[in-house]
Amino acid sequence: MPYQDFEDFLRPSLAEQSMVELRKDFPRWRHRLALQGIDVVPTPISPDPGDARAINAMSLLVRQASRERDAGVEHNLRNLTRVRAYKP
Repeated sequence: MPYQDFEDFLRPSLAEQSMVELRKDFPRWRHRLALQGIDVVPTPISPDPGDARAINAMSLLVRQASRERDAGVEHNLRNLTRVRAYKP
């Protein structure tokens, strides 16, 4: 399964029906992560501090795909992932 890492990341927090709905986004997500230099998606509770950037980037992608948006959380995740320059 080519996107098993995405499913492993999402499985603890999403129902299977929601994951099925997001699968169409996985190729675009892989491309977006690659542009940020992220080629491995860790588990969402990885103890390795080096995985924090990838976890934050995945969390932002999942948040942006959600039907229920939270502008404050997305703003903070964009700051953490350096999608754009930091603005307090």
